Amino acid sequence: MSEQATYADRTRAVSPADRVVTVLLLVGLAVLVPIAGFMGLLTSMASDGCMANACNADLMSVGIFTSALSPAVVFLVALAWVVRRWRRARSTWWIPLVALVAGAVVWFGGALITFSAVG
Repeated sequence: MSEQATYADRTRAVSPADRVVTVLLLVGLAVLVPIAGFMGLLTSMASDGCMANACNADLMSVGIFTSALSPAVVFLVALAWVVRRWRRARSTWWIPLVALVAGAVVWFGGALITFSAVG
């Protein structure tokens, strides 16, 4: 008698289009990371409206660093997640899109922190 293959023995097949779309979206995300980081640094100009001790400098620093560094951190997390799922032969096209939304939310959160520190 021949042994019957189980579901666990099957190999997963990921379409080449999934891989191509993933790589293109990651390249697009990689282009946006330095732009968003630079724009995060520009939020420091919110301190121009500060008069003598009217602003919370520590809170402003947290907001600036969050806006400037969050795009790179989100990109690196997304890249690691893509590599992990890619090696397990799972679909990955949606991960850069989630990273784009998450990066934008965290970036705007940092900008909001920066602007709320202005007194």
